[in-house]
Amino acid sequence: RQPMGVVGVIAPWNYPVQLALAPAITALAAGNRVMLKPSELTPHTSAQLALLVAQFFAPDVFCVVQGDANLSALFASLPFDHLVFTGSTAVGRKVAQAAAQNLTPTTLELGGKSPCIIDGHCDMQDAALKIAHGKLLNAGQTCIAPDYVLLPRGREGEFAPAYRAAVVRLFPTIEGHADYASIITPRHHARLRPMLQQPQPPGAE
Repeated sequence: RQPMGVVGVIAPWNYPVQLALAPAITALAAGNRVMLKPSELTPHTSAQLALLVAQFFAPDVFCVVQGDANLSALFASLPFDHLVFTGSTAVGRKVAQAAAQNLTPTTLELGGKSPCIIDGHCDMQDAALKIAHGKLLNAGQTCIAPDYVLLPRGREGEFAPAYRAAVVRLFPTIEGHADYASIITPRHHARLRPMLQQPQPPGAE
């Protein structure tokens, strides 16, 4: 909201345009200069951002820095006047520690757990549709996507079929649809697959 000097922005991969440009725009509008470090997991988007920003801004006003996780660590250690980071709690800790060496003020937007609470008077079909939308948007790759549902005892049996119907309504074809989002990398996909089997041995359905 005010000019502080040079603002660093470290953007995540799950919303590589929005979460790169929104903090950059607000920093510029307040009279700051900006250095942006987009995610290395979205190289084509990052390259396009660098190209477009260089067309319209002098490099000492707004620039895009591309590179891997090592460069991100170096970027976080620069003596910015303010540093903005969006991403995981684990990486956020490292960013905060690096920024602390320079007493750099930081804004951290970190992922966490997001429960959905369904009360006894709720329309289960409506709730399930809204929860499915929030959970599956961007292939579930959203930091505030619902993680679990809390509902009145005795109504557990209503939620599962309502949620299943909501998913089918939102995603009528399961595979091969060009408009569906994908999991960002094979490594992330491999991490998710075992989670499908994880609850079964303890007896979960």
